[in-house]
Formats: sequence, structure tokens, C-alpha cells
Amino acid sequence: MLVALSIVTVVGISLGMITFLNRAVLEHVYVYNCGIVDYKPQSMTPYCADEGAGVGNLDWNTWGANGASGTGLYGVNLCTPTCADGKWKFADVDVTLSKSVKAEGKTILSRIDIVTTDHKDLPQSHSPSLGWDLERKPLT
Repeated sequence: MLVALSIVTVVGISLGMITFLNRAVLEHVYVYNCGIVDYKPQSMTPYCADEGAGVGNLDWNTWGANGASGTGLYGVNLCTPTCADGKWKFADVDVTLSKSVKAEGKTILSRIDIVTTDHKDLPQSHSPSLGWDLERKPLT
């Protein structure tokens, strides 16, 4: 009886793990990030060919098919006296990913919006917020 119970337990746990792992892979949510499909990226930029601005130090609080939210640090290169020698300005931001699309058999978030946590204007901007659609095609 004990052997049969052990076998049933092992089989049950194995089937449960297989089901869990299968659902985890199938239900993964990704984001477009400069032409690649990424999972919970640490940084994102609106100008894939020019990294003169972007959001880094991303810390995701929520992540799912309906969207994602987190915090990060927005930075922009002032390009003074030149972009190569420019100084950077930063602002703490709240980050939201949205616009789920289905592609390549995956759920992919395709828009990012940021807003400063103190609601002051972003560096080099006249607004506390910024948003852009994320690149969907691989860069060539």
C-alpha cells in the first residue's frame, strides 16, 4: 500500500510539474525591444540606432498579457559640446508597457509609456511623460 501511494504521489507531482512548465512557456509575455523579442528587459530606448536616450535600471512590479508596470531611470545625453562628450541628465520614472499583440505564437507588448515620479518635466522635454510604439521588425 505504501509503495502504491508513493508511486501515485510521484506520478502526480511529475504531471503537475509538466503542466506547470508547459503553461509557463506558452503563457510567457514578451516585449519588443529594438527589433528583438525580449523578456523583462533591463533597459529600453526609443532610438534603437542611437542610444542617446532611454530607460535603464528597469524593475518590473507587474508583468502579464494585459501589460506590465515598473520603475526605471530615464536618461538623455545633452550632446554638449558633442554627443560623444555630452553629459547625461536623469529622472526617475514609472514605466508602463501595453498594447498586447500576438506574433510568432507569443504575446508581445508593443508600447511603452513613462512618466516622471515627481511629475516634473523629463530632461530635454516640456512634458513629464513620453511614450512610443516599440520596434516590431528586426533591424537590418
